[in-house]
Amino acid sequence: MSHKQIGFAIVGYGLAAKLHAQALTQLDEAKLIAIVGRNTKKASELAENFGVEALSLDEALRREDIQAFIVATPTGSHLEVVKEIAPRGKHLLVEKPLESNLQRTDELIRTCEEAGVILGAVFQHRYDDASLMLKEYKERGLLGRTVMGSAYVKWYRTQEYYDTRPWRGRVETSGGGALAIQASHSIDLLLWFLGEPEKACGFMNTLAHTGIEVEDVAVASIQFKDGALGSIEASTATYPGFPERLEFHFERGSAIIEGGKIVYLNTLSEEIPVIERGQGGLSGASDPAGVDIQPFVRMLQDFVNALREGKNPPLDGREGRRAVELIEAARISALESRVVELPL
Repeated sequence: MSHKQIGFAIVGYGLAAKLHAQALTQLDEAKLIAIVGRNTKKASELAENFGVEALSLDEALRREDIQAFIVATPTGSHLEVVKEIAPRGKHLLVEKPLESNLQRTDELIRTCEEAGVILGAVFQHRYDDASLMLKEYKERGLLGRTVMGSAYVKWYRTQEYYDTRPWRGRVETSGGGALAIQASHSIDLLLWFLGEPEKACGFMNTLAHTGIEVEDVAVASIQFKDGALGSIEASTATYPGFPERLEFHFERGSAIIEGGKIVYLNTLSEEIPVIERGQGGLSGASDPAGVDIQPFVRMLQDFVNALREGKNPPLDGREGRRAVELIEAARISALESRVVELPL
């Protein structure tokens, strides 16, 4: 792609759209051109904040200075948005989870492949300082194989959280509750460090909210192909809400990431310093004001580099699919009271 700057439009106007817009302002090789949304008032408000235009999707698709779209709409609407954009030859970066179930996710990926456009998935926590540092140690062979990993995403959401955005409470539109919407980032990191899951067993329930069909408490156990074991605890019913926490245990040491920070690291390697920092602070997702924008910047830079080179980014659609598959396996297990074998 020979454009001096790659032009972006963001479809959506919520918190995720705002974070992507902020990140784009820090990239020399990318430029935010427009905000797209059905609610023209909300789209115009966000567009005005960043000094760009508010356009309809059709208007944005006709613009030659827009080469890529970031889709930040409710999960269950991603496929329909992608079906409108991909055939027009525009590249796509789609928020997590890619879609509300595996069938729709596969159709979304296939739509992009058939159109010959590049598809990226949004899992910016792979680009946190903590994740990148730990991954580097692992790839250098300093930690040995991963033997166990655990993800704890125990947050709190009021009844109003679901009442004011009904799509969040329906499986068809959200893909699920605490596992899909709140824990998907941590699930992605488990998969990034532990590899390919082989079996999953899940339990889910709705205990603290009414009028919703998604879970507000969930646990899952995973066996990976190389024998490593994983576990997930996710909730939107754990008042007052706690920082998300990831525990990784390797042959040669252990690490704990809490609130996006490494709070504990102790290994047998003399090349790795010992870290014992205590708590990592508030979760950015629980406290939007605390969100670190740099992981978004790094992720978008990787996506822009991929567009320029005409290749898939490291976090492409197939990679983003993995979290959807594991979430669906856990849901099937909970509904059918059985261990589910993967791949689905």
